[in-house]
Amino acid sequence: MFSRSSRPLRLALFFNLTLSALCGLALLMEGPAIGAMLGPFPSWLMTALGAGLLGFAALIGATLRHLRVGLGLLISGLDLLWVVSTLPMAVIPGLLTSQGQVVVVAVAAMVGLAGLLQLTGIRAMLRAPDGSAGTYRHCVRLTSGASPGKLWSVIRDLGSISRYASGLKSSRLEGADGPEPGAVRICTNLKEQSWAEELVSIDDDTRSIEIRFRAEADDFPFPFAAMSGGWSVGPAEGGSTVEVWWTVRPRQRHFGWLLLAIATIPIDSEIRRLIAAMEAGGADMSRRTAGLPALTYC
Repeated sequence: MFSRSSRPLRLALFFNLTLSALCGLALLMEGPAIGAMLGPFPSWLMTALGAGLLGFAALIGATLRHLRVGLGLLISGLDLLWVVSTLPMAVIPGLLTSQGQVVVVAVAAMVGLAGLLQLTGIRAMLRAPDGSAGTYRHCVRLTSGASPGKLWSVIRDLGSISRYASGLKSSRLEGADGPEPGAVRICTNLKEQSWAEELVSIDDDTRSIEIRFRAEADDFPFPFAAMSGGWSVGPAEGGSTVEVWWTVRPRQRHFGWLLLAIATIPIDSEIRRLIAAMEAGGADMSRRTAGLPALTYC
């Protein structure tokens, strides 16, 4: 079962999958006739195009099975590339028959619609649950084989996160002797960019943490005017479930959500390695690709 917020994106992807699969099958089965009707074009080109469309449909199917915002962006980008690549063909004199012009324009319109619907679905999926204008949220849920107590003891040791995050050069806790509200974690990445995260709350009973990034700082390295996040750990069969979330208000008003959508690509990849490193007690997981914790959206 999938969340209501992902339904628009899934429906748009399903529409795109159906369109791509039908067009691909038609080209494979009736390639010579379609090529002659369009241009003419050689049958081998139609066969190759049909195979490519079926491969594209398979990519969409994989995205529907394991939903990822980054793959949704990739598919939408390829859709829009199709539109800008094929529409000019309709106005080049002598390239297409009159029937071919109609077909190319109609297919481009449907592909463009699929791409726009997918982008709209991604934006809806990232919109903050409370409906705050200009605010977006990304939440991931990971399944770990480690016990909740083991993972929580690592997560609550805020100043040591650089031991597990391959993208961090250093981290330290300031303003308190331990993790308590008001303490500030200073993180520095491999590009020597630093930022501060203020601990808003920590609850050992519910194993949850909430932090506020000090986005008001002049040297804050991320394109957000406000940013917060949190962790929670709960029991699960055979281990535990970890939820990590980020809520942001982009500086760019109209297309700022796209910045978060792009940011989910490294986030979704690195958070799995981070949890795996926490399970292993700090081992380097930067090159590990197999056996990482499963990830879904929450």
